[in-house]
Amino acid sequence: MKLDVIRRYRAQVEGVVRMELLVSRQKLQGAETHCQALDVQTEVTAERYRTKVSAGMVVEEFIEWQATCDAEAALLTQARQVEGRLRDEWHQKQNDLRDAMQERRTLDRLADRVRLQHQTLQHRVEQAQMDEAARRTSAIGGLHNPL
Repeated sequence: MKLDVIRRYRAQVEGVVRMELLVSRQKLQGAETHCQALDVQTEVTAERYRTKVSAGMVVEEFIEWQATCDAEAALLTQARQVEGRLRDEWHQKQNDLRDAMQERRTLDRLADRVRLQHQTLQHRVEQAQMDEAARRTSAIGGLHNPL
């Protein structure tokens, strides 16, 4: 397989990983926003609960408030777990992108090195051809001009 084909493939892989990182970041931002909203809702519910407690309530009402607070706390815990998982995925995508970029840069350096070697070889061939032409010219000139 030619080096340029591999380089184009690695560039495509890097592009795909870059898009996956973007999608991952968007999902993480959505999860963060969801957690913040649940956090605010939990605080609002807790404040309303404290107000009700200070005014007094019956046992049934207390049990309902406890169930509501417990349900909101469970939702917030679950949302934070999702956020943590998405954050881990985002970090993994960052690492994947870093690796893909490194591989592409390595191939770019290799291609530059191969290009330089080819140019050097081409220059040597051209120089050898010019030297041979100069030698022939001087040899022919020496035959026509005896000393």
